[in-house]
Amino acid sequence: MTESAYRPGNSFLHRLDSRVKLLLLLGLIVCMFSASNPQRLFFISCLWFTTAAATIHGFQDIWRIIKMLRWLLFFTLIIHLFFTPGRTLFGTSWISYDGLLRGLMIDVQLLLAVLFSLLLAWTTRPETMASGLTTLLAPLQRLRVPVKEAGGMLLLVLHFFPLIQKEVALLKADSKEERAGVVSGFKGWLNNIEPLLNRLFDHADQLARDIVSGTEPLEDMGNQNGAVFDRHALITSIFGILLIFILWQV
Repeated sequence: MTESAYRPGNSFLHRLDSRVKLLLLLGLIVCMFSASNPQRLFFISCLWFTTAAATIHGFQDIWRIIKMLRWLLFFTLIIHLFFTPGRTLFGTSWISYDGLLRGLMIDVQLLLAVLFSLLLAWTTRPETMASGLTTLLAPLQRLRVPVKEAGGMLLLVLHFFPLIQKEVALLKADSKEERAGVVSGFKGWLNNIEPLLNRLFDHADQLARDIVSGTEPLEDMGNQNGAVFDRHALITSIFGILLIFILWQV
């Protein structure tokens, strides 16, 4: 949901209704986490690469994502390698071959879930995504769930988040200039926390005043509240559901 995640474009996914993308993403994640064999994950991986190639024309972020998740993926594999009963490796009784296979499968599932979620973020504006999510959850209002209020708070966060990024970037730059060692750098961060929070509170107060006065209106770029699915969205939904059903049978 960061401001830099969205990549402008005119691809098929960029034009697709955000509600359809959210529903298909949910179906794909359920499909991949229920996989009991690597064949299904292979076909889902091919689907991601095909869709990404036609949408963003670049895979330079994949390595960066793997690097960010490396410790989660590593410890997931280690836990299954040593604590999963079954066949063993190298004649030992404590290194599980079945655990190795299971750990690798779970790592691929986690990575695919993140990649498909990022594909959604790359092709959908945050305001449009928030609007689509609010519309999908609208039936919960009958159960007195404050869906509209939650959607408004989400939009407020989306407007405020760039301010947080800007302040943190300035704090990092100041700390980098003043850093002379690990201890001094840590102390510098602690000393700057209170001024950072004070500036953020001031920004939040000013943003609230601007919204109330109408100077900074909340954007609802999706404008999907109460809107019906168009023909393009309906056809894509049907095709996507059929594709997920086929993958489920693999």
